[in-house]
Amino acid sequence: MKETSSLLKTKIAPMKVLRQIKCSGCGEIVNEVEGTVALGPEAGKLFRAFKGCRCEEKRLAEESRKVQSAMLERKTKAIFNQNSLVNRSLQRATFENYEPTNKQLLDAKETVEEFVKEFKSSNPENLLLAGSYGTGKSHLSYAAVRALLDKGYSGLFLSVPKLLTKIKDTYNSHSEFSEAELLEAVEKVDLLVLDDIGTEYTNAKSKNDNWTQTKLFEVMDSRAGKHTIFTTNLSSDDLSKKVNERNFSRMMDGTTVLKMTGNDYRRKSF
Repeated sequence: MKETSSLLKTKIAPMKVLRQIKCSGCGEIVNEVEGTVALGPEAGKLFRAFKGCRCEEKRLAEESRKVQSAMLERKTKAIFNQNSLVNRSLQRATFENYEPTNKQLLDAKETVEEFVKEFKSSNPENLLLAGSYGTGKSHLSYAAVRALLDKGYSGLFLSVPKLLTKIKDTYNSHSEFSEAELLEAVEKVDLLVLDDIGTEYTNAKSKNDNWTQTKLFEVMDSRAGKHTIFTTNLSSDDLSKKVNERNFSRMMDGTTVLKMTGNDYRRKSF
């Protein structure tokens, strides 16, 4: 349903409303009006038009959103070369080739798959995959990113130690990107995975005020209202001590915890 744009440029007499209908395209209540052209070569001509339809406005807004999304994706790819930040074996990780070795791991897989299935930018949800080494926390998280990329969303899988190294690299005068550009890319993606949180270096001499913990807070705070997946090998007490209470509180806000314990499937051949 469209308004006739040429009518907006033509002198017209007062119009009367014939009926009101709901546009199937934009969902707005639209008036079907009738009037006569007052001036010009078509003076006196009867016309009907729809007033209040926003289909064209919404189409243009959607096109603008897609352009901005594509620009962000190109910028993000330029800043983060995923192949250099993700282990080669992990690059093949999918939900299909994940093999849970117990019911707890099967439940975790099904929960992450459901997370992807129900994923909506307007309904942010966080996951924390916590448990022993080799149970597939990184595998499932990377699989989630891949699946959402296939659905047209943007996503990043970043090892926390490597992310912090990447931030430090921006302090080099020859860096191609600034810290602000890097943090903006991390903030804007639809899904961010922060893998191996708790394994990053922290200054043991300063429990509550060091560069690492400050940067972690900046990243996590910027993700408010966005989906984030965390993975860790630490217990809740150890993680709280490692990242500090403020970061841990921010991290757990709106976060569902998935416990993943079991044998290291990467060593099962032994």
